[in-house]
Amino acid sequence: MSTNRLPDWILSAPSGGIGGLKADRAYDALRRAILFRLHEPGDQLLEQQLAHGLGCSQGTVREALLRLAEDGLVERRGYRGTVVTETTLAEAVEMVRVRLSIERSVAMTLAQQGLGDGAEEIERILGEMDAAHGVGDLDRSSVLDRAFHAALAQAAGLGLLRPVLHRCALHIHRFTLGGVEVPRDFFQEAGVGAEHRALLDAILSGGGERASAAISAHLAQVLLRWAPSLHDAVGAQAFALPVAAEGLA
Repeated sequence: MSTNRLPDWILSAPSGGIGGLKADRAYDALRRAILFRLHEPGDQLLEQQLAHGLGCSQGTVREALLRLAEDGLVERRGYRGTVVTETTLAEAVEMVRVRLSIERSVAMTLAQQGLGDGAEEIERILGEMDAAHGVGDLDRSSVLDRAFHAALAQAAGLGLLRPVLHRCALHIHRFTLGGVEVPRDFFQEAGVGAEHRALLDAILSGGGERASAAISAHLAQVLLRWAPSLHDAVGAQAFALPVAAEGLA
């Protein structure tokens, strides 16, 4: 069981939240600890110990734990306390499939109508991705990756699906960040911002089917790079270009 004491690199990492409130910093620190498996599934998180380790009040920790419960990263069990959840392989597979369905629709819509008013926000996120990559901040890169794909959904007029995309991407990242299937520096061969700019260009420069194929290939490559076992469990066919679109590739 976890001791609820977090290492300095978790406590001192830049906040992924939009503000500097203590609850935001506590949430970010605990989220990082869970994603990088410093708090393992089944670990009990004790508010008093966490408050001492984070240098904040129990009320601040409680607020952070409630947000983590909304994400599905912890489960509040009343008098039994708060326990870190587990994302099973079966659940992760279904989240990949849900994400594929939504993101294909988003890509096809953007191929037809463009980014519109969402272009400025997306460019801002890409700039922050470059900065995060420059300092090797994998966690910040993952936060921005989720923000990028959510912003695409918003630009496509599918903003109500952002919470679904966030939940799916967060738990998929639990596999990619918390796993040990590939060396950590393997991901650093390509810039995160550059990779997503290439994806965006592919979505906007072709027709709807090509855009769908581009986002499918992007998600497949991410899993192959970070969590090959999850890619294999989903099945290569799930990422394949539909037969009707093969002639457009």
